[in-house]
Amino acid sequence: MKKIAQILLIALLTMGAGTALAQHNCGNCPHHRQGGNCCQQATVNADGIAMEIVRAFPKVKSVKKEAKYTSVYDSSKKLLGYAVYSKPASDGIKGYAGETPLMIALSTDKKVLSVELLANSETPKFVERVKAAGFFKSWNGLTAKKACKKKVDAVAGATYTSTGVTKSLQAALKGF
Repeated sequence: MKKIAQILLIALLTMGAGTALAQHNCGNCPHHRQGGNCCQQATVNADGIAMEIVRAFPKVKSVKKEAKYTSVYDSSKKLLGYAVYSKPASDGIKGYAGETPLMIALSTDKKVLSVELLANSETPKFVERVKAAGFFKSWNGLTAKKACKKKVDAVAGATYTSTGVTKSLQAALKGF
């Protein structure tokens, strides 16, 4: 518990002055509009943009929430790509200790740029194994359609977590 508190403190200190910790229940993102229950603490920047989107698209200045995705724009209103949240499509898909919600960043040509695991109940050491194995990068560069079909081996020692992530990704990108 002490180590988790230290990690959280370090994360908060490294976020910078342009960010704030806020209750994420905007009612506008797909998982909230459709009755999702992910209302855990989420970090947003000064413009109110979720930090997972900022990490995937550093030049983001605005977003437009759609039914199945969020369009991401720079300061000149140029489309940078799309943020696809796995919830609510992945509701009920579980890893070891619970659901494995994701944010999948897609380029304008709908290729995977990154996959990020959002707030979850997984055991941190299992999540670290999955990250260390490069598992989240397994889909980078693939179209959404190909990413859904790709067979990715589970990470030894974190099978449930990696299987949950794979199924959540597939649910989020199905039909995209």
